[in-house]
Amino acid sequence: MEEKLPTNICQVGQAEECRKIFIEEYVVSFLQEMMKTVKEPQIVVFFGDGYERQGIKYYFLKGAAAHRASDCTLKKMDEFYFQTIGQQYFPALKGIGWYYMKGRECGILEMLQHIREQNFHDIEGYYLFFEKNEGMEEYMLHRQRKQKNETAATPAPPQKKSFSIKEHAAARIAEAKKPAPMAAVQILNMVSLCILIICCIIAVTTLNQYDKMKRLEETVTYLEISMEEQKNLPEE
Repeated sequence: MEEKLPTNICQVGQAEECRKIFIEEYVVSFLQEMMKTVKEPQIVVFFGDGYERQGIKYYFLKGAAAHRASDCTLKKMDEFYFQTIGQQYFPALKGIGWYYMKGRECGILEMLQHIREQNFHDIEGYYLFFEKNEGMEEYMLHRQRKQKNETAATPAPPQKKSFSIKEHAAARIAEAKKPAPMAAVQILNMVSLCILIICCIIAVTTLNQYDKMKRLEETVTYLEISMEEQKNLPEE
């Protein structure tokens, strides 16, 4: 590879003389976003390159990818995933180490100090550099689309609707205006029929009693007339 240092760099912390670590700004942004949003443990693999010149080792971290971790070890399935990601987004780079992220890291420096497969545990600083990084940008967009699809596929839990007093009263009125169920209508019809039958019975009974009273009155009247006629007969 061409031994050329980045032109736009910013030193973070205390740099070493015999070992210099450069990390691209897109990678830093990705890691910082991961530390803020990811709630489950992740395995993060770093992609990059490096060389040694005049006794000084140079490391360039130009890509990073993350995958949900089942535990703190890098398994065969994880390796296959990161190889696929590396071939797709970082074909010119190689994996230079990995990190088990729990989501409570203090910062980028702490993460670099604990990269496995590299002896960075005693570093006190690094260099942040800026350059065009299409591979990292495309991978970040890929993760955003994936997370959006997963969120859309997960149904939201039903939310209980709260009603104001006015809305509750309106709901009660609307409920009262609803037609009664079929069973209630049938019972109401039966009760109405019973009341009608009772009324008919009372009416018939009253009519019968009226007829009897009418006949009794006529009989009494006839007897009174007969007695009056007997009084008026001449004595023999």
